[in-house]
Amino acid sequence: MSAANPLIMEEEGFRETNQLIEYYDAYVPRQQKSGINDRIYGLYKCDIGAMTYLLSRMVKIGIVEAVDISEESINFARQRIKQPNIELIAGNILNYVPKNGRFDFITLFDIIEYVPIEDHPALLKSVSGFANEETMILINISNPEYVEYEIKHKPDLLQLVDQPLPLGSILNNLIANGLDLVFFETYSVWVEQDYQFFIARKAKAFNEIKLSTNRNFFSKAMKKLERELIKIRFPYR
Repeated sequence: MSAANPLIMEEEGFRETNQLIEYYDAYVPRQQKSGINDRIYGLYKCDIGAMTYLLSRMVKIGIVEAVDISEESINFARQRIKQPNIELIAGNILNYVPKNGRFDFITLFDIIEYVPIEDHPALLKSVSGFANEETMILINISNPEYVEYEIKHKPDLLQLVDQPLPLGSILNNLIANGLDLVFFETYSVWVEQDYQFFIARKAKAFNEIKLSTNRNFFSKAMKKLERELIKIRFPYR
């Protein structure tokens, strides 16, 4: 749910984590005031339970687990989400163990840019550990170039922990933990090219599956018509 989930390793790290927990506990009223904005609705983003709330409106069969480092954020969400198939847990994402086994979808929306880069291998190792070959891992981050711009020009808008994440760093950590990138897009919400979206899954051997095997008669006919129209439009012979 919340974005900040640094690993507690040493006394200093413990103090830093407590500082983050206090920051995001105090951040709840601000999140409550902003409500479900364009980005939250577009992603079904999970902060004070906004994404979980939206998912609870759709997911009637199956289980949703949402974890947040902020107890206040969890308490806020618990007051508004009462479905028995929605689990709301306060905890650290880096050492979190799911209660319900493996999942069809794992969402890391606005999470990993608030986890120190040196802890990303541990984070993705943990995520990979409770994913199966069919699990889709959805990641959303701020465009690193946009974060760098804000650091330089609008530092007051940044949260307590905000860092640019180069694409290469994310790719290297995905690969190192047995994950493949299957989709990537830079897109716009409030300014041009301000966010990036990834879909990853467990790496597996390539299996040739022809698209035609999954098409019904109508879609095959439409595809054939499309090919003929292309030949008519572009008569390169």
